[in-house]
Amino acid sequence: MAGTIIDEGASVSILSSTTWKALGSPSLLPEMRNLTGFDKGTSRPLGILPNVPITFRRKTVQMNVMVVQGPLDYNLLLGRDYIYCMEAIVSSLFRVMCFPHEGRVVRLVDQLSFPSSHMANSHIPSLNGLFTQGMSHQFPVRPPDERE
Repeated sequence: MAGTIIDEGASVSILSSTTWKALGSPSLLPEMRNLTGFDKGTSRPLGILPNVPITFRRKTVQMNVMVVQGPLDYNLLLGRDYIYCMEAIVSSLFRVMCFPHEGRVVRLVDQLSFPSSHMANSHIPSLNGLFTQGMSHQFPVRPPDERE
């Protein structure tokens, strides 16, 4: 979905009411909690859209998404709840996201952050424009050692 951002500082994933309406206004579950923004302002969500399938790089997770009223700078904000569902590791400093999928680790790099580096010229998929298709360098997923 165009206009999607990943924000590891957000505790929940949020869908704009405009996007929710464009999806046909599916039924929402009631939500009693208020959201508190970075500026300490609060807002009341319209409700929760349950079991939304979100596919990213051929990996699909289902999760609940809060729908909020008002004009937003994005259609969908994926927060820490999404990062946990994806079992991802995100580095804001290095603008990299890694997650396991089909026995491998997918690594995505925001090439806009490294325009003159070797990373921008590599074949590592980009985070730009919510991500290109294809898999990154493959690393086998190793089960944890019992001693760890």
